[in-house]
Amino acid sequence: MHPSEQSASSQSIAAAVKDLMHRKQVPERQQSKKLGEILNLSYSQAHRKLNTGADWTIAQLQVVAEYFGESLASVGLGEVTAGSDGQPAGMMEQGLFVAAAGQHEYPCVMWVGEQLHTARRVDFVAYQDKEKWRVVETLQCPDNVVRYKVNKLEIVLKQPHVPTVAVVDDEQGFADNMRDFLNESGFKATVFYNATSIERVLHEGATFDGYILDWILGQRTAEGLIKQIRYSASPAAPIFLLTGEVASGLADEEELARVITQLDVQIREKPVRLNQTFTAELHKAFGA
Repeated sequence: MHPSEQSASSQSIAAAVKDLMHRKQVPERQQSKKLGEILNLSYSQAHRKLNTGADWTIAQLQVVAEYFGESLASVGLGEVTAGSDGQPAGMMEQGLFVAAAGQHEYPCVMWVGEQLHTARRVDFVAYQDKEKWRVVETLQCPDNVVRYKVNKLEIVLKQPHVPTVAVVDDEQGFADNMRDFLNESGFKATVFYNATSIERVLHEGATFDGYILDWILGQRTAEGLIKQIRYSASPAAPIFLLTGEVASGLADEEELARVITQLDVQIREKPVRLNQTFTAELHKAFGA
């Protein structure tokens, strides 16, 4: 496929995905965030897919379609695709790949070729069972079905959701250490070194499963940022508030108590011990 044709195809798919989200009442400002959640992508990766014609895989489209309870045709794929030689690779269908002599089944996308009228050997065959396509090894195919050649097969493995966490701290070394610790502990962390940068991302519609915020950010506290999070698309997201300035007097205890009560945040004193106990607290709070 010529690069310009590939780009046009990706852009048309992106437009179809946007239309699907619109039909499913996902606000336009929330679409990149929602796609990131569905495909386990960062906000910027999802935004590029929807807006700059970044390439899509069949597996990604399958996941999007299944999430919204739609068929692949709803996310911009035609019924016939071309093979590497430019000839039709077959009809693209959704179905189940049957493995281990029927003990396991996996969602898949298949390209169904011609009907097989002879016993010639092919690796996999497809057949319809109660209006659902199944793919099996040739020797495992029932005798009393119409079988078709499988030209191409993609198995779709669903990935577990990885909680996303925003880390906001103007002490860059601490923020980077926290990000690395979270990423190694089963989270997907994004770091921001000032309130302005995350406020801009939130304004664009991004949300996170949880937030870890330093209380004092430059010349201001995080109260305004916390309020913005509480009025965002994920108002109930857990917020961990960090401060090491209570003893020095830079952090007002009365102000902190008010924020904890009114804005439902949890407070931890710096330096935070990055250990299994802290990891367990985060997993429990973020529902992981």
